[in-house]
Amino acid sequence: MNEHNLHNNTYDFLTHHPDPLLRNVASMVDVIMSRAAETPDHVVFRFLPEGTDEGESLSFSQLDVMARRVAVSLQQTGQKGDRVVLFFPPGIPYIVSLFACFYAGMVAVPAYPPRRNRSSYRVFSIVENAGVSVCLTTQQVLRDIERNFASDFASRTINWICYEDAVKSEPSTWIDPYINGQELALLQYTSGSTGEPKGVMITHYQILYNSEYIRQSFGFSKQTIGMNWLPIYHDMGLIGTIMQAPYIGALSITMPPVAFLQDPLKWLKAITKYKVTTAGGPNFGFDHCINKVPEAEIEQLDLSSMETFFCGAEPVRAKTMQDFASFFAAAGARPEQLYPCYGMAETVLIVTGGNKLSPLRFVTINSKSLAQGKIEKVDEHHPDAVTLTGCGHTWLDTIVRIVHPETYEAVPDHQTGEIWISGSGVTQGYWGRPEENLRTFGAQIKGEGTVKYFRSGDLGFLDGNELYITGRIKDLLIFRGVNFYPTDIEFAVQEAHPALRKNAGAAFPVLVRGEEQLVIAQEVERSSMHNLPESEIFSAIRQTIAEEFELSVYAIVLLRPGSVPLTSSGKIQRRVAKYGYLTGELQSIAIWEKESRIENINVPAETITHENLEAWLVQWVNQKLHIPKEEIDVDKPITSFGLDSLAAVSLESEISAHFGYIWHISLFMADTTIRQLAIDGVAIYEQESQTKE
Repeated sequence: MNEHNLHNNTYDFLTHHPDPLLRNVASMVDVIMSRAAETPDHVVFRFLPEGTDEGESLSFSQLDVMARRVAVSLQQTGQKGDRVVLFFPPGIPYIVSLFACFYAGMVAVPAYPPRRNRSSYRVFSIVENAGVSVCLTTQQVLRDIERNFASDFASRTINWICYEDAVKSEPSTWIDPYINGQELALLQYTSGSTGEPKGVMITHYQILYNSEYIRQSFGFSKQTIGMNWLPIYHDMGLIGTIMQAPYIGALSITMPPVAFLQDPLKWLKAITKYKVTTAGGPNFGFDHCINKVPEAEIEQLDLSSMETFFCGAEPVRAKTMQDFASFFAAAGARPEQLYPCYGMAETVLIVTGGNKLSPLRFVTINSKSLAQGKIEKVDEHHPDAVTLTGCGHTWLDTIVRIVHPETYEAVPDHQTGEIWISGSGVTQGYWGRPEENLRTFGAQIKGEGTVKYFRSGDLGFLDGNELYITGRIKDLLIFRGVNFYPTDIEFAVQEAHPALRKNAGAAFPVLVRGEEQLVIAQEVERSSMHNLPESEIFSAIRQTIAEEFELSVYAIVLLRPGSVPLTSSGKIQRRVAKYGYLTGELQSIAIWEKESRIENINVPAETITHENLEAWLVQWVNQKLHIPKEEIDVDKPITSFGLDSLAAVSLESEISAHFGYIWHISLFMADTTIRQLAIDGVAIYEQESQTKE
């Protein structure tokens, strides 16, 4: 039993629930079966494949029957408690399969399908770490795996089940697994870690507890309508939408993340069309809307139905919240709709959130005092002023304490410390990591009894009961709401080129025009000091980061051997390296940074030849990826210039707008040169033209 749970995992939070149907449930299986009996025709999930037109939908009765069908196939293949990895693109089949694992009494392991032209190390690490014995996927994904990754899966005995076959099973043969609330339901692997996958162990009880936590804090009801673009493999999309909708008996509408990245206007139009009441994402998502939605389109939107635009998963910036409400005010956006919150996979999802439609809470403090761990409130005109956004307060039995991370003592008021969390929402820990669980999930405050806390690794403070986040103890990097471990990025960089020294680099974020950007500081081998192929190394690093992590690098600093900052025990001092970069004190040999001055794209669209398409691509790389023209070699892969997933989405959209036809995003993310892309593009255009004729 999890010692964090102050009420010993009893279901007292459901005893007097306003919805009588939930008072006696013990798992999401009970919830769905009960709702299927009470409101069989209520549509609970709707999927928009392109972010606009409706695709498949699921009523409660359909979800119940299809989950039973797939569960039958799972039960015939494996045993209760087996881990089942789910390889699905976003869509209804994934949702059905997730709940089918619960119906079968098995542990769901949501994951992205392995993809061509990408490192799939993370996927295979998850399969290995979880001890997966069953893989549930689609026929198309299975064909791709057999064609591209057969050797990678050969070392493990896995039973493969195709969704299209599983849904043909006879639902009446389903066997009730009699789920105990303390049994595992999910292994939720923390996003971004490729070197050390960590599967957070979530029980059936904790899914219900967190769902009730969200219901109360967000003020949800059966009338709630959600519009989600977030990946449904991780906590915010998975718990906040896929679990929440059936729990409260509401409607969840989902579009693929790529549809939002291509055009965030689709998300806002869907909110308008369906009179959505809740939607959100990380801070990045709101900035993306401000930057990409044309002002002329705002008058066509109606956001007045929205009750909560939730924002979490990365630092919530006061300016973003204020700018979003202002930019979309004409469409009915209001500051009180914005709902900053705080949470993580280790607590299933949410830890703190405010009261629905309450005013945003900000505090302006002295940044110099903050650097010393002290909270000194100042006027916004103070030269060292920084404004922080409140992320709400705790609900139910959850407790948040601010603790000194080294002495384990509770810190006084008006000081920062590490955020420690206790309560029923804290999970059992990481799968197969007992020693780490003891350190991270079993912390105790000095002199305060036996209550055990989860150490979040985040720094913050309480102002009254409002939680403010100020930074991180850990060196975890957060870009667009996704976590990345610097060790993973550093390892990949050092493998990118033989001239780079092993265990001698630092990856860290810097703030550029209000947005976190990635910087790499990396030593070179002593033997490579003479005739160092700088351009070749920069290109290799950019390509590796784009392909392995779908990130763009802002700057690369090549260092002299032995100059990367280290602790006395030999650990990389990333914060010292960051300070050295910002002050110009690193012992650099060569530096590459994104170009600040760029040219405008000016290639006519009338004639499509591979020459002018190539010229257009060169100018696009110059303008959007900030690469000097003299460094752009058309015979190098386009990813070598730092084309990440978001830039690829933008490129696809702009090519379509400029030349009048569509390339699929996979073309840009493949290991393809600019010259070959232009040749392929003309061939696609000619083929489409012939088809239209």
